[in-house]
Amino acid sequence: MVGIMSLKSKVSNKVKSFSLVQKIGIISCICSMFCGFHSATAAEIPSIAKVMANQAGAISVDEKSATATQTAMKKDAPVKMDAEQAHKALLSEDRYPAAVTCAACHPRHYEEWSVSQHSYSQLSPVYQSLSNKINELASGSNGDFCFRCHSPVGANLGESQFMSNIDRHPTSREGITCVVCHRIDQRYNKASGRLALIEGGLTTPIYGPAGNKELEAVFKNSDFKVQPDPDKPGRKIHNESKQFTGLSDPVFCGACHDVTLFNGFRLEEAYSEYRTSPAAARGETCQDCHMGKIQGKVSGYHRGPAAVVGGVPTKDRKLTSHLFSGPDSSIIHPGIFPHNVEAQQMGTITNWLQFDIEAGWGTDEFEDKVADADGVGYKFPKHWEFADDRYDARELLDTQYERLAFAAEKRLEVLRNGYILGDIIKTQSDENGLAFKVQVRNGTDGHNAPTGFTGERLVWLDVKVTDRDGKVIFKSGDRDPNGDLRDGHSSYVHGGAMELDKHLLSLQSYFVTQNGRGGEIEHVIPIPFPLTALPRVLPSSTSLVFTGEPATERNHKRGIEPHGERWGHYEVPSSAMTGKGPYKASIKLKSQMAPVNLLIAMQDVGFDYGLTPRQAGDALIASAQTLWEKELTFNLKKELTFNIK
Repeated sequence: MVGIMSLKSKVSNKVKSFSLVQKIGIISCICSMFCGFHSATAAEIPSIAKVMANQAGAISVDEKSATATQTAMKKDAPVKMDAEQAHKALLSEDRYPAAVTCAACHPRHYEEWSVSQHSYSQLSPVYQSLSNKINELASGSNGDFCFRCHSPVGANLGESQFMSNIDRHPTSREGITCVVCHRIDQRYNKASGRLALIEGGLTTPIYGPAGNKELEAVFKNSDFKVQPDPDKPGRKIHNESKQFTGLSDPVFCGACHDVTLFNGFRLEEAYSEYRTSPAAARGETCQDCHMGKIQGKVSGYHRGPAAVVGGVPTKDRKLTSHLFSGPDSSIIHPGIFPHNVEAQQMGTITNWLQFDIEAGWGTDEFEDKVADADGVGYKFPKHWEFADDRYDARELLDTQYERLAFAAEKRLEVLRNGYILGDIIKTQSDENGLAFKVQVRNGTDGHNAPTGFTGERLVWLDVKVTDRDGKVIFKSGDRDPNGDLRDGHSSYVHGGAMELDKHLLSLQSYFVTQNGRGGEIEHVIPIPFPLTALPRVLPSSTSLVFTGEPATERNHKRGIEPHGERWGHYEVPSSAMTGKGPYKASIKLKSQMAPVNLLIAMQDVGFDYGLTPRQAGDALIASAQTLWEKELTFNLKKELTFNIK
């Protein structure tokens, strides 16, 4: 499967010729000299952290053009293209500039964004398959409803929601990219992602909360050497920064983070929950918690230059973080995500999918075997036929793994700020059995926990009780062979091969729909099935003022409200006790971005990048994190003791 864990390689001690990246860099620089159009190289953009290194080129690679260029270089053939054609092929951004172009002057923002949930929103194969499955179940009536939030650029370009990301416009693949927020000049409020982006090249005005004061200072300062006129040579820059205060308003986030379907089904309510929260009453905003120094906690903002133009920083100001950490994690090839301009220069998505990480390509151990065999018995795709290129790719992937580890740390940070493993109370500890209860609290008072797409979010207690020999005498929150919890959606529980976990404390919402006999039934994907027509998601024919949701389907939430708590109750019968005390309970609060049963429900529509359901499921399980852990000791003759990790 696609590699999730880092496969470290030793630095090659072999003498190498120019790498593929170096060759493309030379071609790009030559093109820039001819046309006078400045396109920043990696050397011009300072890195803010080791794990974010080498992320500062200013080209967004067009798949076909890049492949043609690389193939020509492989053959040592002259590359004949004039400068204008080269830049048009590589940038592809007359209407919506790519984030890698913004990186030329905004390296810090780009480096944070490139590992963020926003930048992964369209690349996610789980999201894309779910969108396709919903349309299959709803006879196509859901249309681009999901797509328009996950890729506003793609929606504005008129791309099909069914396209593979391999075939999309490079900026469309970037999901919630720079222009999605900074090319909006209207307050759309809760529009469920139907946003009109302002078109234009790099020199077109952008929108931000501060206005044009600092940009005017840049134009007046000859040290910056910038050019706002698209028809004149020089370092291109947007010609105006228009003030749009709506960008700092929480309802700006609500445009996508409050999702109501055509029929009134309230799929996500993060913004609605925030509006009635104690945090909102205090005047704290979404941005204060999610764009500050600490992910998921009001912590103030960093200060520094908003831009570094040609190595010259602008005046220090408030800096918002663009990490946007959340519960999702990447399950795709690390050559594709995190976003990396070197990776884009080195190969297309298709090329990276051909790079075999698990086989050890680009490591000394593997490449020595190939060299010793003189290549006999080894066959490589044309793009990776040279060992030098495989070494370069492996070196880049090692950096990518470091960046993924950094993103995982920040994901853990925001989740630990959102969930608290609280009190553990013993209610029985004698020869008749053991009993205890465990508290889980909402760590934030800005919204429920979990929030957003709560039917997809797994947060649960994993509890195991053992005797002094380590024998397990009780467990709850464990997995079936598919990797699912033993809840109502487990295939093994349905088939009678495993027992339902009656003690399970899970905060995942239930989606329930009206069945043909008037009752309700639980669904992994909530599409109602009427008796008189094809299943469709259509506008409600009746007012929903009093009910809040349609009668055909609803979201049965089990999350924790601000300042709220939930308790898990656990009982170990005397028949399970071995008489080998003391007994120890291990209690872990865990999080996983989605359940495996979701993949099972939509596996027939397939997954992008050629992922199999098993590969996707294994990656989901590998992404699970333990947020908090405690231990409870039962000594039938002594008081309980706690050991907090």
